Amino acid sequence: MTNKFLTGLAAWSLFIILMGIFFPIPTINDVGSFVKVLHSYTIYGFFSITPIVVYGSLISFTADWLAKRINWHVQPLSFSFHMAGAACAYLVTQNVDIMIMAMLAAVLFFLADRYFVMLRVSRYYIAKNVPIFLGFAGVTAMVVGSSMG
Repeated sequence: MTNKFLTGLAAWSLFIILMGIFFPIPTINDVGSFVKVLHSYTIYGFFSITPIVVYGSLISFTADWLAKRINWHVQPLSFSFHMAGAACAYLVTQNVDIMIMAMLAAVLFFLADRYFVMLRVSRYYIAKNVPIFLGFAGVTAMVVGSSMG
């Protein structure tokens, strides 16, 4: 389960960086686009860390467990369970935009989880620390974004 939380932190970092770059949030101050992206890291990061890291880790653990129990097309079934868990965000928020962002986060979580499983069997020790590095990068981006302008 610890690996799921590390994967959640890495997926959260990837999520805030992608959302900040592709969908920067307009700010009140007349700032440049770079600062706008950095501010977006902070806003997306603040509102998404708990849902992605905690809820996403629990959904991912449950999805993988159910897919392995059913033992039929395990990877596509696990992906479907990840997406179903993300779609439940609509039940809580009643907001389609948030559900779409949750589904993007679920896709990132699923892909990162599969990638990190491949890295864990690697014989290189540094490859096993990629989720921690990505989590640190996300937190750093959020802190730098909050201190700008």
